Amino acid sequence: MKEDLKISERKHELLISAVESYIENASPITSEKVHQTLFKNLSSATLRNELSTLEEMGYLKQLHTSSGRIPTTKAYRYYVNNIIKNNKLDAKVINEIKDKFVMRSAFLSDILTDIAKSINQITNFPTYVRIKSIDDLTVQGINIIPLITGQGLLLFQTNAGIINNTINLSPDVTEDVCKDASKYLTTNLYNKKVSDIIENIDYYNEMFKKQIKFYQELFIAVTGILKQFAEERASKLIHSNTTKLLNEPEYKDINEAKKFLKLIENEKEIKDIIENIDDNSSNDVVFTIGEENLNEKYADYSIINTNYHIGNGVVASVSVLGPERMDYAKIASALKYISDELSKYNKE
Repeated sequence: MKEDLKISERKHELLISAVESYIENASPITSEKVHQTLFKNLSSATLRNELSTLEEMGYLKQLHTSSGRIPTTKAYRYYVNNIIKNNKLDAKVINEIKDKFVMRSAFLSDILTDIAKSINQITNFPTYVRIKSIDDLTVQGINIIPLITGQGLLLFQTNAGIINNTINLSPDVTEDVCKDASKYLTTNLYNKKVSDIIENIDYYNEMFKKQIKFYQELFIAVTGILKQFAEERASKLIHSNTTKLLNEPEYKDINEAKKFLKLIENEKEIKDIIENIDDNSSNDVVFTIGEENLNEKYADYSIINTNYHIGNGVVASVSVLGPERMDYAKIASALKYISDELSKYNKE
């Protein structure tokens, strides 16, 4: 394989154009087709030599001896690095997702659903959203609402959205008691980090012992919900109508189609794939392409991932999973737009 310390300008233009063409129509790259559609000013012989050199450099490969060439993982990596370098976002996609992304409520679970659905509608690929860290999740308010079932609806307001759950209430607990307890807990826990509350549970428990017994019981119920949230973390996997997925050329092969369908039905497996991504990059959007996946089992797939800072530093990860031949610029544009919108939302 030839060294490619610096790719020439012509090879750069040819490679970027060839990758974009393949992403769009999944048709193998040939010198004749490139000559007809992209580089009419160059001869077919010159293009054949350039494509042959790009193949030797590891950017293109032939599936069969007589067939045209297709991009390799290295070619897709070169392409997405170019997207990042030139901030190549698609204005059409930005306008399209602008019409789809609506924050329906302040509930954290709804926010995750809205993000996943909006991106999924644009890409048609499985989208996975997950709260990654609660280190900076802070208490903004606690409200307990008695229900006719004898339970209480707990609304735990944080700087990233509302966590909601139900708790059991004693028969003698009235609406006024719930109001007083809500006010008391909010006053004592306001602006405290969720992680600190969990870590110092014995301290707060001792403090609440000196108050009405119900306050202590309620605090134990609240921390139980927070612990469960911290351990499980909120997540949402959305995948589009499988018919749309199977329209992709990669899945005309029934075995490949079954393999992908099996994967997208397994949320745990998708979570494991995403958690193995090295997302320490300074870039807003991180691409893990084909053979770059640590597990060679997923060498035919790519994952586009971004970390969203929700609230005052709380981090959620949003990932799109699909075949190696994906419209990277389109998906990156959608992820970046929603990232910016969430930043605006959290400053309001």
